[in-house]
Amino acid sequence: MRVAIVEIMDTGHVPMAEALCRIFCSEPGNTVNVFTLDSHGANLKHLGEKSPGLSFSIKSPGRSVEDFLGSIASSSFDRVYVVTMTKYFSAFARWELKCKLYLVVHNLDEWFSLSLSENIGKFVSGIAKKPDLKLFFYLIKLHFSIPRYKKRILDLVSETNGSVVVLSQSVRNEAIKLQVPFNIEVVPFSVYDPVSVTRDQDFTLPLRICVPGIVSQYRRNYLALLDLAEKQLHHYKDNFCLDFLGGIQPDNRLNDSGPVLEKAEELKQKGFNIIIHKTDFIPSEQYDKELALSDIILGNMNVVLNRHSQYGRTKETGLPFAMIKAAKPGILPDNYPVPEEIISSTIRYESYDHLGKILTGLIKDRQAVTDLQKMALENSYFFSPGNIYKQITAGDRSGD
Repeated sequence: MRVAIVEIMDTGHVPMAEALCRIFCSEPGNTVNVFTLDSHGANLKHLGEKSPGLSFSIKSPGRSVEDFLGSIASSSFDRVYVVTMTKYFSAFARWELKCKLYLVVHNLDEWFSLSLSENIGKFVSGIAKKPDLKLFFYLIKLHFSIPRYKKRILDLVSETNGSVVVLSQSVRNEAIKLQVPFNIEVVPFSVYDPVSVTRDQDFTLPLRICVPGIVSQYRRNYLALLDLAEKQLHHYKDNFCLDFLGGIQPDNRLNDSGPVLEKAEELKQKGFNIIIHKTDFIPSEQYDKELALSDIILGNMNVVLNRHSQYGRTKETGLPFAMIKAAKPGILPDNYPVPEEIISSTIRYESYDHLGKILTGLIKDRQAVTDLQKMALENSYFFSPGNIYKQITAGDRSGD
């Protein structure tokens, strides 16, 4: 099978591109060509050491997106996966691709849920909040031009007999409820990686609790977590460590990290062990090394972001996939639909007060953490690249 993986967004989803590389390179004889930017290629090239069928085509800064996409269209592939699409919509809408297009949709609401009337409502609401000529043209593009391009891109999925790709079965179920009129394929954001697994736990070290993802109060409730640490875990501050394993994007209004960083620094001054990674992006290899050092992964996400967007329904969080990749147990909100395969290595919490009690229990009983880690390792085998490859190509094989 010949597979193309396209990731040309500056802030794309490199872990997803890596997962696709691992999945399709797990089958001997497959060839995988990654079409990407130089920065992303540098983060992925280590995969080529064990994957002879993997190659890279790097888009130079001076090359147009249209020309780069044209080079893909002029080649023959069995599948073309577009990992992220946050801009260049007009170029993708004019793409003369003949191979099967597999479009990864990270947010169902942005592609399928919003009607014309809802886009008009969002446009009017945006202008009312901040009358501004520059904003006016941006909102026109966002709510009227881009939806038109998206429709053409979805037509291309249909014309090439491709698929819409989502990251979990629960999001696929939501897509079916929304009557998404395409083949829907499930590909996990990450797959099990033995290199990211540590099997020996040192009870003499503090319990390392990892919170993966961009430091964003909008996406995850860091302030509530830090508050419970200060109030409920102050007696154990020498016995645990919080690792906020994600980049900091101070210029991103939605992901404003300022209040979180201020509170974290305040607790560090009081003797709490909190790791902050002061960079806007953590390279894949460094991220994997840090993730491997953790004992347990904590999901403090705001499950319901707004009336259109909800983790586990219209979009996915990377948290369960970090658990899968590094074979770590996790602690997740009880209103998030945990993938069935990792339920036995997941603890659910109902509130932050409840979460505080859970963390206290794990800090005091490290054997309980060890038992969860053993179960997590067993569960992660379900997500080995070879197993996922068999699942997503089962239809291809049945048609042979």
